[in-house]
Amino acid sequence: MWFGRRRLGDCLGEWAKSAVTRSAVAPLRFSSTSSLTVTSSAAVAPVDLSYTCRLLDSICGEQQSEPVKRKRVRGAVHRMESSVVDSFAAATVSLTAPQRRDLMRHWLRSLAAAVKYLPRKETSLSASEGVDADRFSPRSSRRARHGAHDGETWSGASPYFSLPTSDLLCLCLRECAMADPTTGPDVLRELLLCAVKLELGEVDVLKHIVHVLTSTNMCRHRTSSEQVELLNMVSLAVKRCKLPLPPLDRVLCVLVGATLSARENLVVLSCIHRLQHIHAADTVAAVSRRAATQTGEYNIKDVVYGLEVAALLPGCNEIFAAGVLLRAGELAPHMSPKELGAVCKYVALLNPSRRQNTLSYSCGRELRALLPLLVERTERLLGHFRFHEARHVLRCFREHKVRHSLIFSRLTPMAEDG
Repeated sequence: MWFGRRRLGDCLGEWAKSAVTRSAVAPLRFSSTSSLTVTSSAAVAPVDLSYTCRLLDSICGEQQSEPVKRKRVRGAVHRMESSVVDSFAAATVSLTAPQRRDLMRHWLRSLAAAVKYLPRKETSLSASEGVDADRFSPRSSRRARHGAHDGETWSGASPYFSLPTSDLLCLCLRECAMADPTTGPDVLRELLLCAVKLELGEVDVLKHIVHVLTSTNMCRHRTSSEQVELLNMVSLAVKRCKLPLPPLDRVLCVLVGATLSARENLVVLSCIHRLQHIHAADTVAAVSRRAATQTGEYNIKDVVYGLEVAALLPGCNEIFAAGVLLRAGELAPHMSPKELGAVCKYVALLNPSRRQNTLSYSCGRELRALLPLLVERTERLLGHFRFHEARHVLRCFREHKVRHSLIFSRLTPMAEDG
C-alpha cells in the first residue's frame, strides 16, 4: 500500500511539481497495486471533492425512489473517480492539517452513507486494472493474491471503488485516526463505522482504533447500548475488513450483567456468532437466558437472526430457542417468500442428524408445531418463490421428513434448474 508509508505532504508535493509542467512529466509510479497517475487537466478536469460530498449527502437525504438515488449516486461517484488523485490533491493542498482532516472525515462519511447504492466490483473488475476478481472473493481469508508480475496484491481495497480511490480512502482513515494524538473516541467510533461500511481493510489503523475504544478507561465510561454498538462494529470489521480478532473481554464482561433490550440481546448473540473463534460460552448462556423472555417482541427479521444463532452458536439457552420457534410460528402467516426461505434455511439445521445438536430434541415440540405452519404458508406462496428460497424450503422439509407432493412437485424443478 503506497500511502501506508508515504506521507500526505509527499503526495501533495509530487502533485504540485507535476502541475508546473504537466506536459513534460511522465506518469507517477507508486508501489501500489493500481497505476496511480496524475491525469492531465486537459483530458479530465479535477472534481471539487467538497461539492461531491455535499451532493452525495443531498441525494441520500432526498425523498426519491431507490432507482433514482442509485443512478444519481453512481453518476456522481463515477465522475469523482475519473480524476480522483488530482481532485484529492487539489482539494487538500492549501488546507491546514485540521481543515484537511475535516474534509477527509466528511468524504468518508458521505461515501459510507452512499455505498448502499453502489454495486460491488467482484464481477465487474476491468481488465485494465490488472486485478483478479478473486481478490474480492468472500471465500478468501484475505483480499490478497500473488501474481507472476507483482509481489503481493494489497489486501485493503474496498470492493465498491477503484484501487486509486481505495488508496486515498485508506490514507484518509489513517490520517484521521493516527495523525492527531488527541483524536477523541467519538471520532474514532465514526471512523470505524465508515471503515466497516466501505470495507476498508487497513488493518493497522483498525487495530489502533479498536485498541483505543476497548481500553479499560473507555469501557468504564460507556453505556450498555454503546457497548453493544461497539461490539457490533468490531464484529463487522472482523468479518468485512479482515481485522484480526481483538481482545474483547472488557466489553463482554460489561454485557454479561447489563440490562439490554430485546434487539440488543439479539445483536450481542449475533456478534459472538459472527466472531466465530471467540470463547464466550458464559456470555452466550447469560445473554440467551435473558433474551428468552423477550422473544415475543421479535419481528420476522429478528426471528431469522434468532434461528441462526440458535442453530449455529453453541451454548444457547434451550428456552430461548423454543421461544424463537414459537414466535416464528406466530409470524408464519405474514412471511414473504424471501422471509420464509430464510426461516426454513435455519429450521433445516435444527434436525437430529446434525452432530452436537441437542436443541432438536429439547425443542422437538416447538419444531413439530412450527412445521405445519410453514407448510401452510408455502402452499399459499407457490408460484412466487425464487431459486434460493425454493431450495431452502425443500431442504427444510426433507430434513424434517415432511411429505407434501404438491410442494415438492412445484418447487423441485425450480431448485434443480437454478
